[in-house]
Amino acid sequence: MQHDTVTLAAGVGGQLLGSITVAGLAGGATLAFIAGLRGSDKIKIDNKVKALTWGAVIGQLWIAAGGTLADIATGVDDVSKGIFGGSELLGQAPGQGGVCLILFVIAYAFRWKRMVPPALCGLALGIGMAEAGGLWAIGANVFKAILGAVVGRVM
Repeated sequence: MQHDTVTLAAGVGGQLLGSITVAGLAGGATLAFIAGLRGSDKIKIDNKVKALTWGAVIGQLWIAAGGTLADIATGVDDVSKGIFGGSELLGQAPGQGGVCLILFVIAYAFRWKRMVPPALCGLALGIGMAEAGGLWAIGANVFKAILGAVVGRVM
């Protein structure tokens, strides 16, 4: 288990948030995500695009953080694979890329009164993107590169 401490730097030699790990970022972002979904006065997750985006980012952070958060992410991914990936649609399984597409369409195409369903689909999508390959993995790798540039070495 990796417990490296990295620093978010602001400007030349400054520290924006002091010493922080990816797990610290993931924990804070997860709390902000929950607050936004519950109706925070400061964090607005009030449409399906925001819910999907927040969910995907949180999923990527959980994977990057490793440890218990990655274990939780693996559980979420197993559930989405079990529901959509294990069944044979039209005679064959959809594959991980198909599971990601299904999750995206569920979150994006339907009208939602509450933002929790698209947020959960986004969370599962963010976790499964790297494994899916193709365009999904490009999105995951771009996020990982940005995170690595901001906090230093990631994974």
